[in-house]
Amino acid sequence: MRRSWAGCEAKAQFKSAGAGKGKSRMVRQTGKRIAALAICMILLFTAGCSGKKEEGGNQGQIQGESQDTADQEDIQNGKDAKQKESEAQKQLKQAEKPQFIPNGIRSVSLRRDGEEFLLISREPADYKMDFDYWEVSNPYDENATMNTEVMFEMFGELCGLAFDTPVQVEEGTDTGIQESDMSYRVEYVDTADNAKAQGTEDADTAVEVILGKEDGKGGRYAAVAGKEEQVYLLPAETIRMIYDRKPFDYILKIPVLISADTLDCMEITAGNRQYEISVDASSDSYRFGKKEVDKKEFAALYQAISGVMLASEMDGGRSDKEEPELTVVFHRNIEGAPKVQVSYYSYDDEYDSVEINGEERFLVGRDEIETLIGQIEDAF
Repeated sequence: MRRSWAGCEAKAQFKSAGAGKGKSRMVRQTGKRIAALAICMILLFTAGCSGKKEEGGNQGQIQGESQDTADQEDIQNGKDAKQKESEAQKQLKQAEKPQFIPNGIRSVSLRRDGEEFLLISREPADYKMDFDYWEVSNPYDENATMNTEVMFEMFGELCGLAFDTPVQVEEGTDTGIQESDMSYRVEYVDTADNAKAQGTEDADTAVEVILGKEDGKGGRYAAVAGKEEQVYLLPAETIRMIYDRKPFDYILKIPVLISADTLDCMEITAGNRQYEISVDASSDSYRFGKKEVDKKEFAALYQAISGVMLASEMDGGRSDKEEPELTVVFHRNIEGAPKVQVSYYSYDDEYDSVEINGEERFLVGRDEIETLIGQIEDAF
């Protein structure tokens, strides 16, 4: 059920994202570093962490549009994005003997049984922090926060697959390459220099590798698409490690991670009660309804709202169509930053399901949501 809010929706002005993207530092993140950056945003220390500043005095008018119009625009934007992506892929140099480094990778696509089941891509935006540039574009979307430690482990494994010298295949050997329905594609910056890779925004080279059968001796036949007559042997164990990970393994186990610096306000619905949190991080001004609160009090509640942990992916849909137990809508203060709506529905005795901008994929502990609702009620 969609509700219209007078408070958040009626706020007419927002700050324009005037700061340039700049060049992000694409260094490998450890688990502790990722966690520190996440907590950094949640606890409202984002200005110091990201190094981004809002510049310029442009003011905009937030205008409500009908859902039908928004849906049509989304469809058109999707078509435009796919067309641009297709054109960009055509312009990339096609590698014959691929060699790249982790910091040079810009996207990885894995296919199995003829279908892409994982697409990791780097998608910079002014409202994101550097580590949040990465997205699991398939099967998720930008709302899933990447665990870059796991991602770079996989990148390192891909970089270790060598295409130095083709092997001599005995006549009559079935390599499985011609009938293969399994492959991977990497788009990357063609350099072995870390500094150059980190300072280059877009990929300039691409390769698609077709995976054939295992040879029974620890190897797996492979060929570069378009050069199938040259057959290579890759370590089968490395291929298994790359393909055995599930998309869920690549994300931080939180529904969404939104920098408080990008917030204008939050609408919260818990049962029959409605709440509004107003945010102006640039002036350290926060309000729970009409009550002004300090930064510490806001940060504590925001951490609780953002710190719900994903338990697993859903296995099948919900049987009921009840109203959500809790809904949080994040309205943003930066042009281009999307509004995000997170709703929690009763799933079973142990779990609630999570719906993020209309997509329902994950489960969380039901007791966590009950506790969070209590924290929200106490705060107001």
